[in-house]
Order: sequence, then C-alpha cells, then structure tokens
Amino acid sequence: MHIDSFFSLSNCDVEGAEYIIYGIPYDATQSFKPGSRFAPNAIREASWNLESYSNLFDVELSLVKVSDAGNINCDGSFSQILDRTESFLGKLKGFPIAIGGEHTVSIAAASKFRKVCFVVFDAHFDLRDEFDGDKFNHACTSRRIFDSGMEVVIFGVRSGTKEERRFAEDNGIKYLYSWDFDVEKAVGMVEDFDRIYVSLDMDAFDPAFAPGVSTPEPFGLSPMDFLKFFERISERVVGFDLVEVVPDSNKITQTLAARIVFEVIAAKCKDKG
Repeated sequence: MHIDSFFSLSNCDVEGAEYIIYGIPYDATQSFKPGSRFAPNAIREASWNLESYSNLFDVELSLVKVSDAGNINCDGSFSQILDRTESFLGKLKGFPIAIGGEHTVSIAAASKFRKVCFVVFDAHFDLRDEFDGDKFNHACTSRRIFDSGMEVVIFGVRSGTKEERRFAEDNGIKYLYSWDFDVEKAVGMVEDFDRIYVSLDMDAFDPAFAPGVSTPEPFGLSPMDFLKFFERISERVVGFDLVEVVPDSNKITQTLAARIVFEVIAAKCKDKG
C-alpha cells in the first residue's frame, strides 16, 4: 500500500479544517531509546489500517474536516524549532493536534496557549530544572511548562526523584500516581479549569500496551483510563499532543497512537452532537 504524507483522515486544507494534525519529529535529548523523530510518519502509516468510524463515541470521522499539515522543520536548535512551531500555530483557527517527537516538543506545541491548565499523562514527573546540562531536556518538560505560568496536573506518574516530588508538593502541582488513578478523582482535580491543554506521553501507559516508547516504566495506565478521562473533559480541551512513541517493529505502539488521535477527535466531535 502506498502511504502518502497525509494522515488517513485528512480531507481538508489547513485554513478550513476543524482539526489540524502536525508532526514535530525531534528527539535530540532522549536518554534511553532514541527514535521518536520517526514517530509522526509511523503513526500516519498505522492510521491507514484503521476504520474511520468510532464505535466508542459513535462518530464517523470521515465526515469531520481534518487536515494533516505535515511536519515542522526540526533542523537547527530547539529555540529555532520553538519559533517555527509558534509561527505555525499563530496562523491556525482549528483544534491543533501535535504528534512527536520527544516530550520536549510539548513546550512548543503548548506555546500558543496562556491561562490554561496543562494536564499531562506521563510516567515521569519531568520536573527537573535541567538534565545533562540542558534546561530543554525531555526530563524538564513539565518544569518548563510550569515556569511559563501554566497550572500543571500530572497523571500516571510512577518515576522521578524525591526532589521532583517535593517540588510538586511545594508548588501546588497536583499529581496522581498510576496506582492511585481513578477517572472520577482525576476529573475532580481539574474541575475548576475552563480551558485545558492535554499532553499524552505514551509511556504513561503500561509497556504491555505501548512497548515502543523512549523510557518505558512498569505499572502503567491502560489506554481506556486516558480515553474515559478525556471524554469527560473534552469540551474544555483547547489543544492536544501525543509524544514519545519510538516505532516498534510490530507496529503496536504507533497503531495505538493513531487510534488515540482518532478517538480524541471523535470525543471532541461528540460534544457537538
């Protein structure tokens, strides 16, 4: 099968789309398994094997105006990638969906938004001020988001330093360990926020569901944990990114990622009736 550069749902130009998918194929700082720069195109390829009808939300996605805008140019420094992404996002009217790339790209993907709650599903706190001498390392993503002035809520965490945990507690950063995750509890933790940006690091899921990630951690969430939560708050979500897929040879993780992108759009469309 020939796979072109567009996501299988892409049926509209960027200007007229309700949902815009774009890739940020960057993985310069990954410290265990590299390769997430290949994820955007691998997720696109996997999407062609999926049905466009969401049984979960009763939505026919081929009727939704979706555009795949291609990939951000990731040549050069991270500050250059940040500038390019901000410029791209500044022109968008539809709902943006970024596919990475390492988790650092969430800093760029969320840069359009201010006065929102950054809800991140992640196995790791990512609250280090720097790692390997770099403040824009994948292990610092939630810290940089917090420093930008956003409220931060972390779900599914099960790895990090004692210092990161203390930083979260001292600074009012809410979090749930994976073994404490409950949809009702999680929804209650964000009930006061009218606008929410959601970031999904695929290592939030147990490696049994997503083996192809940069830093897998046992004892993770299930994909349905995420989707049930997302459905409950979807009306308030203003942007979404999915990161840290390192494509695996059996195409398990990239296929799950593609399905999640489908269902995120379906959940948002369900709000409109």
